[in-house]
Amino acid sequence: MTQWEQEFIKLVDNFVAETKDPRILEEIAQLDRESQLLGISFYDMYSVVMQDVKGHQNLVAEFKTYMSLKKAKPV
Repeated sequence: MTQWEQEFIKLVDNFVAETKDPRILEEIAQLDRESQLLGISFYDMYSVVMQDVKGHQNLVAEFKTYMSLKKAKPV
């Protein structure tokens, strides 16, 4: 696994753990169910959604905001 993949997984995990918005949590749960039905990892599914936002505009917008805030802060 590349360092970029490890960082992406950590960022997604932290976003999921810190999210309080019920609409976003429902979208995340939907992605989890879809990834299981397709037999792919949640992170692969999440990556696809980040590239093709149709149906998940709120989730993508929230994640991009979260990502920019996390990258702005030293870890």
